[in-house]
Amino acid sequence: MVSDSRFRLHPYVRPAAAAVALGALLVLAPAAWTLVLPAAVAVLALAAPGRAAAWRRSGRALLAAAAVSLMCTALHRGPLDGLAGVWLLLELGALAVLIGVAVRRAPVGGAVLAAAAGTVALGVQPLRMLIPASAAPTEYVFFLGCWTLAALAAIGVGAIRRLAAARRARTLAAARRDERLALAGDLHDLVAHDVTGIVLDAQATRAEGDPAQAPEALERIERAGLDALAAMDRTVSVLRGADAPGTRTHGAADVPDLVRRFEGTARIPVRLDFDPDAAQRVSREAGDALYRLVAEALTNVRRHAPNATGVEVGLTVEGAALRVRVADAGTGSGRHRLPRLAGHGGTGLAALAARVEALGGALDAGPASGGWAVEATLPLAREAA
Repeated sequence: MVSDSRFRLHPYVRPAAAAVALGALLVLAPAAWTLVLPAAVAVLALAAPGRAAAWRRSGRALLAAAAVSLMCTALHRGPLDGLAGVWLLLELGALAVLIGVAVRRAPVGGAVLAAAAGTVALGVQPLRMLIPASAAPTEYVFFLGCWTLAALAAIGVGAIRRLAAARRARTLAAARRDERLALAGDLHDLVAHDVTGIVLDAQATRAEGDPAQAPEALERIERAGLDALAAMDRTVSVLRGADAPGTRTHGAADVPDLVRRFEGTARIPVRLDFDPDAAQRVSREAGDALYRLVAEALTNVRRHAPNATGVEVGLTVEGAALRVRVADAGTGSGRHRLPRLAGHGGTGLAALAARVEALGGALDAGPASGGWAVEATLPLAREAA
């Protein structure tokens, strides 16, 4: 619920109210200035707006109030007539809150210094109540102990709130880092596949030097560009938390379409061994990882083996696991020589290997039959196993 701004307090309402209350106490219950001054300074330091708020957060307001309190304790000679106890308790409460704020907000060094000063000021404040010196030693010990415990309690509350805020900040930073990594992974696994196809198709068309092939190549490039835009739209929609149909992840059933698009843009023949039943027997997360794995493997073929004579993509069920294999057949001599794309490789497969292992599977990649093969196994969904 959004609060109405008409009912918000003006920033000077609280300090004005505190000043009025202090003035009333001065008139109605006069007391020694060594009781009034430290209480007034502590309350005003706690309630003052504007720059004083920054002083509270940095601990400087507490240092000032503690200095005044210590000075008044040293100079106090009595009496304790009127509402002296009210002034002492008012100072106690204000200093305790200032201690908590400083410990919660101030930098570590400032928080330690301010908290120490505030604790000392509160710890010796009861000495004003124990004048004359005829008070029993046990009274000194009792009151000093109680007031010191109040200061320590304020420190504890401030420290707990500080730790909670730091924990929230770390959680938020971790969530943002995970979002960035997820976005980078989506761009690498999905968008890079289509963009690489665009680059390779343009290179192949230029290498062939046949103007008659240009319209067909432009059509393929257009389709690949639209696919890349759609992948980016899905990524952005997922990050926004939308529930639209376009936000779904890819799955095993999308692999044949992925292979067809690769074959059209890379101009490398692909033999697909696809078990349609497999698409229905893996979890959503495993299906998405499977699709990304095939896309990454095909993208690596485009980047590092653009002159391969063929690619095999296999997707079959073996027992309680789904086996995925993508292998290129090596380079032939009758194809146009296309340059390898510059860039660092391996990071995509490394991330996918971690993802596959997190799902209970395994991934392996290496040379095979003159080319390169990527193999992975993923567990089937429990209800289908």
